[in-house]
Amino acid sequence: MRWNYQKDIDYSQINKESVKDNKFLFYLVTIASFIEITSDEYAKNLSQYYNDNKEAVNWLQNKWEKEEIQHGESLKKYVQTVWSDFDWQKAYELFLKDYIPLCKSENFQPTKAKEMLARMIVETGTSTFYRALEAYAKEVNEPVLAKIAYNIYKDEVDHYSYFDRYFKLYNENEKNKRGDIVKVIYSRLKEVDNEDAYLAFNAICKTKKGKDCEKKGYEEFKKTINEFAKKYYPYNMSIKMLLHPLSLNKTVEKAMVPTIRGAIKILGL
Repeated sequence: MRWNYQKDIDYSQINKESVKDNKFLFYLVTIASFIEITSDEYAKNLSQYYNDNKEAVNWLQNKWEKEEIQHGESLKKYVQTVWSDFDWQKAYELFLKDYIPLCKSENFQPTKAKEMLARMIVETGTSTFYRALEAYAKEVNEPVLAKIAYNIYKDEVDHYSYFDRYFKLYNENEKNKRGDIVKVIYSRLKEVDNEDAYLAFNAICKTKKGKDCEKKGYEEFKKTINEFAKKYYPYNMSIKMLLHPLSLNKTVEKAMVPTIRGAIKILGL
């Protein structure tokens, strides 16, 4: 792997005073740690789905899965270092109970090229999220979180390029048209408000015995995320990654930027 959280991240240098009372950041990082560290479930299902491609399976199992789990481990250690009184494991077990049933291959796209495309959209979301988190961490003067977020961001961009490669490989046979590609992109973007984050949020606040363990509490959290996105989210980077699978010429791509930006904001990214 390109980095190792146990060797390359000095958690003793965390500026705890700048983040320990930041409830929003606590939820944001803990939710991310839950979802990232459970990537082995998706890796297992993806490997089965693409069992006709030994190279892809090897990459999924020995590169993608390991790096995604490291993302979760690095964030888990951050949470346990800053908010040491929080029972991360107890909350995670509550999350798993509801989350595992959602990790089914039946939820994949109907063709292999389309599923690789869907993975590209997921990686677009994660890479831009961690880019935004890096910027936020720098502003609140927490360099360790900024470094972790930057490292994860770089990994996610690399993953995007691999999924792009396999999308093109499978699409040589499937020959999906731009309209088909747009449908997959849009369907994945609509799932940005999926159950994953809500289940993680609920598991966390139940463990904390908080009063915000209800839909209203999560809606308030989402409002804060929207404010976070307005200030830190790298929209231009996201748009470029979303348009890439369409293989548009530069003139058409430029003309579509305002429409895509508007769609992203409407969908709550």
